[in-house]
Amino acid sequence: MDKNYNVFKIAFASTDGYVIDTHFGRARDFYIYQFFSDESVFVEKRSVSPVCLGGSHLNDDMQKNIDQFLDCKYIVASRIGAGASSIMQSKGIIPMALPGEITDALDKIYNYNEIQSLFVSK
Repeated sequence: MDKNYNVFKIAFASTDGYVIDTHFGRARDFYIYQFFSDESVFVEKRSVSPVCLGGSHLNDDMQKNIDQFLDCKYIVASRIGAGASSIMQSKGIIPMALPGEITDALDKIYNYNEIQSLFVSK
């Protein structure tokens, strides 16, 4: 089995770095965490320009924002629209809507990732 399945980055849409409280299209700040085996560490804060235009968005702007997270396995926000989710998935990123505390989401994602790794070819 590939031992790198448990080394990955996650981008969290948050206004304060503690709570996932922002819709992906309205987010300005993302807090990036990296998992190493079974522990996570904060790596950096990345800022983007929000792309939400009150229920719609420009596809090029959405693509550019998502491209800022190509090194992340997951993007987590309080909500993620179908268009953004589709673009993320096409780029190999797993979108997740997990409003709440980042620490709780880290536990959930770690468990989800562990379950998914059971299906990785040996």
